[in-house]
Amino acid sequence: MKMELKTLIIILFTMLLFSCCSDAPCELTDDDMEWLLEEYDSLYYLKNGTDTVVIPVETTFGQDEYDWEYGIRTGDNDYYGYSKIKFRVSNDSISFRTWINACDEKLHILIMNNIQKRSSDFYLLKDSTSNYNYSILNIKYTNCFNFSNPNDTILQEFIFAKKYGVIMFQTYQNELFELLPLNQEQ
Repeated sequence: MKMELKTLIIILFTMLLFSCCSDAPCELTDDDMEWLLEEYDSLYYLKNGTDTVVIPVETTFGQDEYDWEYGIRTGDNDYYGYSKIKFRVSNDSISFRTWINACDEKLHILIMNNIQKRSSDFYLLKDSTSNYNYSILNIKYTNCFNFSNPNDTILQEFIFAKKYGVIMFQTYQNELFELLPLNQEQ
């Protein structure tokens, strides 16, 4: 009886070891990809209602590597993607980075400015929905997310929409950037 119990424990331990350390990485889904700006080389924004600015879009994909700690594999080797857009504002710049990891439930929006080398972090659940709509130049964007950080001295607020990224933001210097219509159905 004791031998059967030991065998059962060894089998269960082996199953647990292999199930938690699977080599199969999580891959990005079509829904994950809708949070990124992969299909765009650049976006056009209206600055302060008068000037059109072209903002290059950088989208990168990769795969995390495993970390090893005391001979035990930690971390993951999941796929990820991120999109980055960078704006010139006053005497500074603001970049928005949208980061998505295949197995995480969250989407990470990182905002950095150039002068202070400081960032703000915002998170959304990938399956989040919102009843908030926002219109720019008679284009209605649905399922929008409005973010603000009262402690931020650069960025007053921004609005983010799935498939479009940052559709509007305003700085504390009262610079307003609004996404111009894309060449496809909104």
